[in-house]
Amino acid sequence: MPRSARKRSPETTHHIMCRSIKEIYLFKNDNDKRRYLKLMTQYKQKFKCAILAYCLMDTHVHIQFDPQGCDISKFMHGLNLSYAQYYNKKYNRHGHVFQNRFLNNVIQDDNYNLAVSAYIHNNPKDILGFSDCVHTYPFSSYGIYINQSTDDFDLINKDFILSRFDKNPDLAVNLYIDFVTSCNKITQKQELLDLIHKSITKEPYEYRSYRHIYRRDLPPETIIKTVTDTFNIQVPDFVKLKYNRSTSDIKAVSVFLMRCLSNSSYKDICKTLGDITLSQTAKLNTKGFNLMQKPKYKELLPLLLEKIRVA
Repeated sequence: MPRSARKRSPETTHHIMCRSIKEIYLFKNDNDKRRYLKLMTQYKQKFKCAILAYCLMDTHVHIQFDPQGCDISKFMHGLNLSYAQYYNKKYNRHGHVFQNRFLNNVIQDDNYNLAVSAYIHNNPKDILGFSDCVHTYPFSSYGIYINQSTDDFDLINKDFILSRFDKNPDLAVNLYIDFVTSCNKITQKQELLDLIHKSITKEPYEYRSYRHIYRRDLPPETIIKTVTDTFNIQVPDFVKLKYNRSTSDIKAVSVFLMRCLSNSSYKDICKTLGDITLSQTAKLNTKGFNLMQKPKYKELLPLLLEKIRVA
């Protein structure tokens, strides 16, 4: 029986869950969890998306994900594949690490967003020692939300959720703590809705500005032209010269930007550039990502993002 199509909805948030196969723990120790968070940060930067909440358990992961227009499947495939490669190498094993595809529920309702956030942050309640202090669990974003721990991986966008509770940041945190704690006891949907309405600010206001949504349909030709114009390079030189170091760096940056902002597959990029293999394209993408951290290239991304920003 064919698998059902993935619900992508790149302009809405998602609740993602992925689990290890039955035979293994997904994370055998804290270092494994740190590695997953580090990889999540890298892929967040690669795809220019946002993480609203997370909780890493021994056998599974919960993520509240804001694609901001990117392809959720490409993000999760890259993240989980990179972790599986790390895991298999570290523990000298082969084969699958994750159980089937990741699961994702599209969040199309503001109340559901708040409920998912509370659900994820309450996940450690069944772990011995954390039932009454889930905020102290070190591999959940809850402590970051309430300023009890630092965001060491620069991973979380907490403003989108907290802004729903109150304009005042300190009051918003206190209201959110009460909300998460109260959600522990809720079993009926209507009770949860009543609690949400009681918890949020009495003064409704626009909070969508805390999310940025970008179309990911920027034509590759536009990306190449922007890059070549910025560095005063002729397009034929850019495409054809393989062994010029400066041209190679700029080509790598262009591949990364095409992968990020046009949702181009490696095969699509090969066709655009010509005379280049899938393996070379993948290597250029990684090189381009690393180069984009340098001041010389940082101006390119804001320049291109403004062309596709829709919210």
